[in-house]
Amino acid sequence: MSRFSPRLEERFLIKLLRQIGLIFAVGLVLFGAFFIAFVVSLPRPTTIPPKADGIVVFTGTASERLVVGFNLLEQNRGKRLLISGVYDDQTFETIMALSPPNSTRVHCCLDLDYEAKNTLENAEQTTAWVNIHGYRSVIIVTSSHHMPRAFLELRRIKPNLRLSAYPVVPENVHLTRWWFYPGTLKLLFGEYVRYIWALAGLPNRG
Repeated sequence: MSRFSPRLEERFLIKLLRQIGLIFAVGLVLFGAFFIAFVVSLPRPTTIPPKADGIVVFTGTASERLVVGFNLLEQNRGKRLLISGVYDDQTFETIMALSPPNSTRVHCCLDLDYEAKNTLENAEQTTAWVNIHGYRSVIIVTSSHHMPRAFLELRRIKPNLRLSAYPVVPENVHLTRWWFYPGTLKLLFGEYVRYIWALAGLPNRG
């Protein structure tokens, strides 16, 4: 019966650790490279998107998205506006306070979704709203770094829905030279991890 000598066992262990270290290093480099690609590919605010059947705002802590959604509705870029993921303490009057003065369309064409608590549920509620109205195209309004995950969840549930992006960049987020801003770097990296998590189809995506 043959067996490893202590020297052979030591060599085998060293070789194994080196291989594991190499795999870990390559994985880390790839993870970082894909993170940079993710940030570089984020949509930037450019021009107003083409008209669509509906407009959907995925809410966040900032009011910029709501203002953009109202302006798009007022400009007739869509027939109705859905604000998905409205916080429980936000009443219709609170939301209306952010609408343009003398708006002619908000009172007739605004829908509020209080059910969605995360991006996946945003996509589910948006799909239900789209199905009710028979819409085939929507403009998605959310932050630039959140747009890839929003599109991913929507296309997974409603692949035939035509999506247009209207990204919003909050004032405290710096997409230019983002590596110099610790807060922006932390935000982008956290969203990148959540995007990978969603891409893998794992639960509790946030």
